[in-house]
Amino acid sequence: MALILAPGTPLVADLPVRELYIRENLLAWRLGWATWMIAAATLLWYYAWWRARVSGPQRAITIASVGIAFDWAAELALIVAGADGYASIAPLAFFFTGAIANGFYTYAGIQLTFATPLGPAARAYAGLMWAGGALVSFAGLVNFPLLTAIGTALLFALFVPWCVWSWRRLR
Repeated sequence: MALILAPGTPLVADLPVRELYIRENLLAWRLGWATWMIAAATLLWYYAWWRARVSGPQRAITIASVGIAFDWAAELALIVAGADGYASIAPLAFFFTGAIANGFYTYAGIQLTFATPLGPAARAYAGLMWAGGALVSFAGLVNFPLLTAIGTALLFALFVPWCVWSWRRLR
């Protein structure tokens, strides 16, 4: 996914280069963002499953739902705009998805973590994982694309094993 979307993101500083990439790879660009939208829906489903297993707060699902609204708005804008409208929507779209949506997802995950009975090692792991999420949000807020990418890599490297571990532990 990173290989498909990254060349069209602010990781590439030169706007005309990003627009050219999107123009030449429009179908892959659109399918990449559509896949990302499915991933967001899967995250919301996972949070609902997690909440049900630990009797977590309903507000976690509400918060994550607000996150997906921002995420999908941004991703739909990037899909529809293509290369021609990219320059006008990209700054707000990447702010929405990086800073806002990810911030809501991270906060919702922290709420569920607090509701989950965990030992010290698992709690420390979760703290590091959510620090990655906070890093993504901060980097999106201050428009620092390389830091966004680093935070995303950290978050995903820790979150995917967390999902597997929690599924085995809580089912």
